[in-house]
Amino acid sequence: MLTTKQTLARLLLAFSDFILLNVCLYASYHFTTKYGFEFTKYSIFKALIFTWITWFLSTYIFRLYSEYTVYKFKDINKATWRTIVFHLLAIYLLLRSNPTFPPHCVFIYSLIVVCGFLFSRIICIAIMPLVKFNFEKREAHILAIASVGGHWIELLRIMPLFKGKNVTFISNKASLSNTVKDYKFHTVPDANRNNILKLLKCIVSVFGFILILRPQVIITTGAAPGLLGIVVGKILGVKTIWIDSIANVDKLSLSGVIALWLADRVYTQWEHLSNPKIVYSGNIL
Repeated sequence: MLTTKQTLARLLLAFSDFILLNVCLYASYHFTTKYGFEFTKYSIFKALIFTWITWFLSTYIFRLYSEYTVYKFKDINKATWRTIVFHLLAIYLLLRSNPTFPPHCVFIYSLIVVCGFLFSRIICIAIMPLVKFNFEKREAHILAIASVGGHWIELLRIMPLFKGKNVTFISNKASLSNTVKDYKFHTVPDANRNNILKLLKCIVSVFGFILILRPQVIITTGAAPGLLGIVVGKILGVKTIWIDSIANVDKLSLSGVIALWLADRVYTQWEHLSNPKIVYSGNIL
């Protein structure tokens, strides 16, 4: 029986290949029109539908996205190139039978498809070591994340819980390493929802550290880096704990509300905010 992660991996591979196929179609159309050839709307639509049907049929025949191939890279490569050969042969026969298509259209499309899929599989080879991490071997059992300011102060207040544990800290200010001298410390870029570029940099950084450290538990008091840690932890199957700031008296923070859907455990520091999904165990300030 397929796990959720296996199903997502198959869907991601299929979706990315289908997008790549459509990019190849557009690129070949663009280069062909540069030769001065004008396509009719009917011929474009016919080629598009035929291409999609042929691709899906060929991937089914060679089991490109099946349970059998999805985690066996050699089998994926074999299935990919068999699928492409079958697909290009079918396209060639279609265009040969259709006088409205120029002969060089087949060559351009074939060249772009082969180069496109060759490049995509090279990328797959490059990232394979990342997806084969052994999560039983951990650089840190606990990963503690918090932003500078009140979030970091609250995280430091639960330090007695970390005594004797293999803990690594992450924050967005390097000087905070002085407050946790006995532990490993890493810095990620500052981020907020108003600056997309910084947010993307923070996502990449947090994701990279979690892949390298492979923690058993992620605990955070917020805000943006901590929430990103919760998201990545959820994706990778790491246990996650969110402690909402004591400053949120009337309701959970926006990040806390999001964490409520993702984290394994969400704590509030105000008893009147507790419910079956939000745990109150006192406050830490």
